[in-house]
Amino acid sequence: MSSSHGKDSNSLSRDMGLFGAMSTVVAGTLGAGLFVTLGTASSTTGPSVILVVVLSGILAMAIAVNYSWMATIFPAAAGSYAYISRTFDSRLPGFIVTWSKWLGYMAADAVLALGFGSYLQVFYPSIDPKIAGFVLLTVLFLVNLVGTKEYSLSQNAIMAVLMVAILILVIPGSFHVNAANYHPFFTGGMDGFIGAAVPLFYAYIGIAVAGQMGAEVKNPSKNLPLAMVGGTLLLVVLYVWTAVVIYGVVGDYTVLANSDRPLATAAEAFLGNSATAIVAFGGLLATASSVHAVMAAGIKMPYSWSWDEVFPKQFSAVSQRFGTPHYSLVTLYVVAAALTFWSDGLDEAIVIATFSYLIAYATVSLTLLYVRASRPDLVEQAGFDYGWLTPVTGVVAAVGAVGLLTQAANFGGLLGAFADFLGAPLAGNIPLASAYWTAFEAAPTLRIYLPWMVVGLGIFAIYWRLGNRRGTDVGAILDTLPGVSSEEYDPGIKDVTSDD
Repeated sequence: MSSSHGKDSNSLSRDMGLFGAMSTVVAGTLGAGLFVTLGTASSTTGPSVILVVVLSGILAMAIAVNYSWMATIFPAAAGSYAYISRTFDSRLPGFIVTWSKWLGYMAADAVLALGFGSYLQVFYPSIDPKIAGFVLLTVLFLVNLVGTKEYSLSQNAIMAVLMVAILILVIPGSFHVNAANYHPFFTGGMDGFIGAAVPLFYAYIGIAVAGQMGAEVKNPSKNLPLAMVGGTLLLVVLYVWTAVVIYGVVGDYTVLANSDRPLATAAEAFLGNSATAIVAFGGLLATASSVHAVMAAGIKMPYSWSWDEVFPKQFSAVSQRFGTPHYSLVTLYVVAAALTFWSDGLDEAIVIATFSYLIAYATVSLTLLYVRASRPDLVEQAGFDYGWLTPVTGVVAAVGAVGLLTQAANFGGLLGAFADFLGAPLAGNIPLASAYWTAFEAAPTLRIYLPWMVVGLGIFAIYWRLGNRRGTDVGAILDTLPGVSSEEYDPGIKDVTSDD
């Protein structure tokens, strides 16, 4: 039998305040957008990437509202897992969604670590970005190991310096904009414009990171919505302002599209060497802070699965000295470090990460719509109620996330490829295995994602079966919140009636 009190020794401490939560959203996301993808995403659409930033920002705001609303009901570790599993009284759907998201977090850490290495080359041209990224992951692994309080302090300091570095670029840059540089605005037609949407949305990929740390945020009903919605709004303003500036000061957008450090490249167009160095230093801080936030949030998913007894119990074990789930942290560090050396390029890793995040964003938004329509008991527990706004944001986020998901997966190309897959072996042209691999070359994201899901479902099935043999009380498990002590959470807001 499972007991909520038996899990209290592995609960997490609420040591993170509002500013720490907001810096997790802002500083933890900036490295993914401003300093990595804001330039490269223009390769298919030119300066109209500015408009993509705006539209992506609208979608990001809708997702932030959805997550923040659900977070006030279930302020737990691994936010989306708790929102889905506790709403539907089943561990399986939450596990499926967050198992893919865990892959996204590990890929994102690898991408950002490589981005850190690229900005470090401004100061040390001969350095290998992969080695630099590995060193960064190692340092931040040690910082995260010692606890949430130390994480918050370091992230707050990084955010303060980072904002100065960005303002050094955008404020003077606003006075050097040449409108002629925006022409032609659309360089790749509608296909190119849509093609920029997936890598550009990666710029907002950390908007829900604070929700992953919901069990560690003080006064979550107030601070989580302020952090996620307020932080996302600040990100939208910074992204749009920066995009307007860098494409307005650089005469040829392809220079930015081909740059691994587009903000430093833009700074070179109108700032002196010292200012350019400051912007490059900002790139180092931004990518480092994003790695920091993704690492701190990513460890909460295996921790929560283990809390719910569908993953090895070691992953919910909390260090007695530091109060951190150290097995989860070590696993993420090892895998992310390996991906840093394995990745063939930023673009493929970015698409894989974005694909995994989008699955979670779409599912949480649909969960919100279900709660609004069918769970008045949960609606009453929400920390705020915007009336008609949350159903609207639910629809906007669900439709937008699914649309980007189809783009990230290249479903159109996949259908054509599978037609060849089914026909070629029958015609005796190529072996079945070769046809299978050729089909998935049209959708490399699914080539990695589907086998990953098979592994995850296998793990879940094993632990579900072991739980049945032990007579595990699933209802008692679902009466808890991952990472939250029994003294804090009142399971009376739920009526668990079903099993997995």
